[in-house]
Amino acid sequence: MELPLWLQKNSELPTFPSLQSSSPAPQKAKRSNFIQKTLQGIVHLIRESVYSEEIALRPGFLQAMDPRLKLLAIFSLLITVNLLRHLPLLWGIYLGILTLAMLSKVPSRFLIQRVWFVIPLFTGIMVLPALFNWVRPGDLLWQIWTFATPPHIGPVHFPPELFITRQGFWGAVLLISRVGISVTLAVLLTLTTRWNNLLRALRTFFVPKIFIVTLEMTYRYIFVLITLLEDMFLARKARDAGQSSGAEQRRFVGSSIAHLFGKSLQMSEEVYTSMTARGYTGEIHTLQHFQLRWMDVFSLGVSLMASLTLYAADKVLGG
Repeated sequence: MELPLWLQKNSELPTFPSLQSSSPAPQKAKRSNFIQKTLQGIVHLIRESVYSEEIALRPGFLQAMDPRLKLLAIFSLLITVNLLRHLPLLWGIYLGILTLAMLSKVPSRFLIQRVWFVIPLFTGIMVLPALFNWVRPGDLLWQIWTFATPPHIGPVHFPPELFITRQGFWGAVLLISRVGISVTLAVLLTLTTRWNNLLRALRTFFVPKIFIVTLEMTYRYIFVLITLLEDMFLARKARDAGQSSGAEQRRFVGSSIAHLFGKSLQMSEEVYTSMTARGYTGEIHTLQHFQLRWMDVFSLGVSLMASLTLYAADKVLGG
């Protein structure tokens, strides 16, 4: 559902002298207009989902590959990425991934932004303590501070110098690279494979039914709930005119959460009953039948050979 342009933008509110004493200033209403921000977030999510589905329908290299063999190829590369210890080999794989993305008509900029604007932040926070010699002793790379007396926390004593170690720095770079490249592979798989085909491919490899059903229902009905949430906020904005107080906005948020929670519970019961009545057993059935081609088998063989070669090269390099 596409929002009208006049609802996607904050419009200037007319000012009336008789209401200036009792109404908040337009600037304040703009700053506290969470309804507008929520609607924009919903629109962005829906647009991104539609765009991802549109990529999966493009006539590209990975889109034409059998989802079962594609899953095996990506899985083998994922294992290899997390076993490699040398950055040149890792980034060589990443260049290969970008090449596959180009052959599959996936915009490289979109792929890079979707991964590398998030991964360094969260993974970097996790590995940040390992940079310093207090956590991981090693060779000096960058001096941070020198204390007059060795600091301590209770019985735990620390060295008087605080610095970033060479081992900690390169270990952090290695971990961030592994995580980023692994997520890139996963994103490329989901972008080039329709969701129902991906679930069916997972079921081919004996993934438990309960796992498949949970993924299927979550993906399907999260958009139903998002549409319901969009309707609620759209109706609120159409009646609000940006003049509601902070207390009223908080009450609306609370009631919206409660209503959405109750609606999701009711919908889950109705969906379960209707699916059971129609004989649903958890198996994924699609209109598209998988067709195994020699090109798919060859692509899988190349992927497995590349994984083994890279792993052997990593062992030869040692370190």
